[in-house]
Amino acid sequence: MSENQTVSDAQQEANTIILELGSRKKDDIRDLREGHGRLFKEIERAISGLRESGEIGASIQPIVVIVTQKKSD
Repeated sequence: MSENQTVSDAQQEANTIILELGSRKKDDIRDLREGHGRLFKEIERAISGLRESGEIGASIQPIVVIVTQKKSD
């Protein structure tokens, strides 16, 4: 099982693409969560560009993670 786990982890790491979009406005993040807006279009363009260049397949399933940072006291 350990060997299969290692192969699976290596394959996942090779297939992972991370887009760093930086700080964004609260409204833009809300729109992204609703499935539209600037961020949604930016992610859509990035994925389309990667598909056209052949870096990812047509059946890729994007996963979007929104991270917020708590303000320190």
